[in-house]
Amino acid sequence: MRRLPSSAFWLVAPAAVALWLIVAMPSRWHGIQTSTWGAMLMIAATVAGLWLASRIPGDPDEKASPGEQRHWVALAFTLLIGATMLLEADVFARAQSVADLHEVGRPIGIFLVGWAIFSWLLNQRLGARVRADERDRAVEAAADAWSHGALAMAIVGLAVLFGFSPPARLAWATPIVTANLLMFALVWSCLVGSVVAIVRYRHERA
Repeated sequence: MRRLPSSAFWLVAPAAVALWLIVAMPSRWHGIQTSTWGAMLMIAATVAGLWLASRIPGDPDEKASPGEQRHWVALAFTLLIGATMLLEADVFARAQSVADLHEVGRPIGIFLVGWAIFSWLLNQRLGARVRADERDRAVEAAADAWSHGALAMAIVGLAVLFGFSPPARLAWATPIVTANLLMFALVWSCLVGSVVAIVRYRHERA
């Protein structure tokens, strides 16, 4: 059984501190924007974890393809964004305007920027390597099908919820909440697509 390097243990501490700063701490503490620093620390731990995973020695035939690496990056960042949205659900529920989501939107925005930057760096590192072949296209087709299906099911679920619920029970469904439910459905579909792609890649290497 392959063991992770002992240094992987130290990734848990900054990730836990980052989550604590984003969720448990007040939005401002002694003038410090805790959610912002928490998001940046979480990105640093994520990047370090992805880099550490790429350094684990193994069979050369098992090396992840560029497509699989991109999906691992997408999985990491969609998990961070989705977890932040779930953990801050009460903030979305209480929001009366976009301004009320400022402290939640900042870490999510940082995650999105970090995702874009890390993806660009990954493409630069890959350089002239072959980035897609028949296997990659087959995996992408399966991942897209599952992603579209997950998004369709989420939208249908919301339509049924809003269509069949008495108006008195939908007082919580403000425009802000509804908009963020739709955004979460999009994050959910991306997460499903990434998981399906990674499972297909690993299954084909088995």
